[in-house]
Amino acid sequence: MNDGGEPRSMEQNGIKNASRRLWEAIEETFAEHTGFLFLLFFLNYFTMAWSLALKGELLLLVSCGLALFFCFVLLTAALRRLLSDAWLSRVKTVMLFVSFLMFVMESFVMHTYKALIGAGIVNSVLETNRKEAVEFLQMYVTWRELAAVVIAGAVIFCAWRRLRNISFPDRFKRLLCKGMMAAGVISLAYVLPYYSEFFACELLPAARIVGATSLAVENAIAYHRLADAIDTKIELTENNSEIKNIVFILGESTNRNHMHLYGYYLPNTPYLDELQAKGEIIAYSDVISPHSTTVEVLSELFTFCDYESDKPWYEYHNLIDVLNAAGYRTHWLSNQESSGMWGNVAQLYANHSTMHKFTRLRDSLEDSGILDEELFPLLDEALADASPDRNFYVLHLMGGHGLYYNRYPYAFHKFKAEDIRLQIGERYREIVAQYDNALYYNDYIVSEIINRFRDKEALVIYVPDHGEAVYDEGGSIAGHLEENPDRHMIEIPLIFWASRKFRDKYPEKWEAIEDAADRPYRTDDMIHTLMELADIKTEEWNPTKSIINDDFDASRPRFFGEENYDMQIKGK
Repeated sequence: MNDGGEPRSMEQNGIKNASRRLWEAIEETFAEHTGFLFLLFFLNYFTMAWSLALKGELLLLVSCGLALFFCFVLLTAALRRLLSDAWLSRVKTVMLFVSFLMFVMESFVMHTYKALIGAGIVNSVLETNRKEAVEFLQMYVTWRELAAVVIAGAVIFCAWRRLRNISFPDRFKRLLCKGMMAAGVISLAYVLPYYSEFFACELLPAARIVGATSLAVENAIAYHRLADAIDTKIELTENNSEIKNIVFILGESTNRNHMHLYGYYLPNTPYLDELQAKGEIIAYSDVISPHSTTVEVLSELFTFCDYESDKPWYEYHNLIDVLNAAGYRTHWLSNQESSGMWGNVAQLYANHSTMHKFTRLRDSLEDSGILDEELFPLLDEALADASPDRNFYVLHLMGGHGLYYNRYPYAFHKFKAEDIRLQIGERYREIVAQYDNALYYNDYIVSEIINRFRDKEALVIYVPDHGEAVYDEGGSIAGHLEENPDRHMIEIPLIFWASRKFRDKYPEKWEAIEDAADRPYRTDDMIHTLMELADIKTEEWNPTKSIINDDFDASRPRFFGEENYDMQIKGK
């Protein structure tokens, strides 16, 4: 009886024969197209390898590189079977030419911005007019860059001429092929379970450019809908503003309960502590944000929209347009995203400002870990170009936004897991320590901004968009969200600093700020306070919503979603 042995044997033989033919095809492809494969790999992986090396992701760099090379071999083997030699030669030339163009573009972006091409950069290109494009090229494209492109092209062309006819001894070729393919298979098996989306959508320049362009177009459409809807017709009822410089430091994800200035047990605010000891700052004690996400906060922080409003936020006037109408030169300087689903509101304010600059052109979904100190050159440039009369500055920080270890340099790695007193696991205490280090660095950033205005007539206001829960009271949450509110997500600092020149010229304003330090406040009313400080009024301005006004209504309930903060959240 056969017992099915022969069919199984034939099936096994079929698999063996197919495997042998596949391996022979791979070996022949590798042997005949070695130069093409290495050059194609270099052009398509150089910038990603550069980026991963900068981030210290060496294991990912090597494994993705080997897996990608293996995929290029399989692709070339398939093309070799499908196309004639003449057509294969043409396709290879086109692939190298397109790869070279993307290599040049992204190498320039990496050199200029230390970032890969993303939606933020594509969005900037889409929004750029001819004049701005010429100015950009004049600034960044000099004879050195042009020479670099020419030299790179010449080197790659010569390499292609030499590599396409490269010849190794057959034994060496087989060993090299087996080693590369084995490493490629192992790397692919490692990469796909953990980094499949990254490998498919982000590894190649072509995939990045296509994905970034698609996202940028979506973002641009959403942004222009907002820009078309916003009301910019400002009618001032009063404009007696004389203050030379008003500075608004907009922080990010900063929980005041993690600041030594507000009683936290770790000394992570030494500069602000010193300023308070000198009587130079006033720290408000009972302030909350209206929401726990940036886009929702920005929709209300700079507009007359609040929880009692009955219209969309963009149908209300915003602070930037009000100050523009009052004669201020407005500056928006940001270390956050320049576009995207979370960046469109800030981008709108930025574009309405007299001048605006971002440390990087990036989308909401991109985070290159740029430190807030990179705002300093932008601020110095803005100060050099300031109006001699009146200026308003917004500096948008990354502050305490997760990932926390991305927010500070190694020199500010002061606190460690053993310093954290929470009854949580070692891993979570390390995360809390990273957050406290981020706020330690943030203290330095705020103090350095203040120092740039010390000899000027200036009022500086520091307030973050919202707070951050970081496993507080032994909890299980790190981050911020609108659902299931936690007081740590909305309890924030509000700090005023004034230069000696300001305090001498406006003693009554400084006294009013000091007297209001313990009043309950919700920052969706910030526009009313800022306008009163600046002596600017419109019909929407309301004295009961300005915390420094004698008519301020401290009895208004402070809601977070559907919950009353003072009755349902505070102290929870």
